[in-house]
Amino acid sequence: MLLEIAEEVFSEENDHQVSLFNILTFTVEARHTWLPDPAVAQVAIGYLQDNFPKKVDWQTYIANASKASAWQGRENRQPVLITDENVTTIAHDLSQPAVVVVENARNDGSFLRAVLAAYRPEMKAAVEKNWLHIDHSGGTGEQAAIADEAAARFHHVCRVLVVKDNDARRSFPRRSPDSVDWDIPDEPIVHIWSRLEVENYLPDAVLVYSDHPQADELLRSLRQMSTQAQGWIDMKKGLEKTPLRFVGALAPEAEKVWRMGYRKQLPSPLIPQGLELTVDDFRSLGDDVHDELLYLLALIARVL
Repeated sequence: MLLEIAEEVFSEENDHQVSLFNILTFTVEARHTWLPDPAVAQVAIGYLQDNFPKKVDWQTYIANASKASAWQGRENRQPVLITDENVTTIAHDLSQPAVVVVENARNDGSFLRAVLAAYRPEMKAAVEKNWLHIDHSGGTGEQAAIADEAAARFHHVCRVLVVKDNDARRSFPRRSPDSVDWDIPDEPIVHIWSRLEVENYLPDAVLVYSDHPQADELLRSLRQMSTQAQGWIDMKKGLEKTPLRFVGALAPEAEKVWRMGYRKQLPSPLIPQGLELTVDDFRSLGDDVHDELLYLLALIARVL
């Protein structure tokens, strides 16, 4: 998260030395970001010289971060303001892993990790460092309860994102990172997929791993459908669970092969181990998919 540490926090009269030490550790580790203005940077360096004289490398880091703030300019996201009153609770919140709640940590989780690896490798690294958790909810009915449990771990900044299937097949305005609200969250953020579910975002590089006997026909006819049909057809159960009004008229071959869908013959986990997807793989599904994934990554950045 982007931090703003008030100058008052570095007063020698305060008794939150451990909390401040932890927050500074997070910034040096690049877990969180702090770009102090020169005046605050000088106060912070003086505080370190008096209280942690061996942390010379930290003093250098703060000086460099202050210089970076001068040319980097103001970021879009709102910083978390750390003051005397909240430094202890915010230190706690920043020490907790950010949480993304998905319906199925094995399948949805493998997809999300593939997106992170393709678009934002540093976020994939955050998962590996235990700074970001992908939590399993076991289905739509349990997501709210799991999200509430995760939210209860935080006191000041709710670092929880819930990603939900679009079971109602609702239409949403085109999402893009420019439309993200960067306010500090005080409750779980909810993202509902524009398409039906994660399976509708699988690029060809994944679907070719299906062991369905008609996998080639399924993929070929899928890509001949309209963008809406590709987004809203039930990939696992096909037309059996997809009202025709959501897919429109299909070619006779497509109606036949998609009557039952892929069933249980999609890869498991959805992204096979060792398969490295690229931005172009996802972009091949359309600019709307690419923009939505960028939007989702911005939501993750809000809590990370």
